[in-house]
Amino acid sequence: MNYVPEQELFDQLYIESDQLGFDTYDHLPLRTENAKYPFVVIGDTQQIPINYRNAVGGTFNVTVHVWSTGEDRFTVAKMMERLARLGEEVVVTDHFRFVGRFNQEDRQIITDTSVPDTVLKHGILTLVFNLG
Repeated sequence: MNYVPEQELFDQLYIESDQLGFDTYDHLPLRTENAKYPFVVIGDTQQIPINYRNAVGGTFNVTVHVWSTGEDRFTVAKMMERLARLGEEVVVTDHFRFVGRFNQEDRQIITDTSVPDTVLKHGILTLVFNLG
């Protein structure tokens, strides 16, 4: 059986975001999906292999996006705070164990005006985990 640690971490973070009560997507919702603000997108991942003497490990970076209306910055900040706690924990999947490296996380909230006549708040949270 071939297990993929990056996919299991992605799936588990999706589940945990959903369990926090957030509308969660694995892609930026299409207009036809009628997504309501605020919502979370479990986004891009990066895997950096680490070779040990007896095993192969890795560092995993996962970008989580929080989107809301321009008037709702506080909600974005609160949601990011709750999601950031996932990076302070040990995340256990069916076949792997990931140790959060909260001292390496990165977060920012930006104003997005890419949609005509619309101002959005876009939270960007990068969580870092080691395969452990």
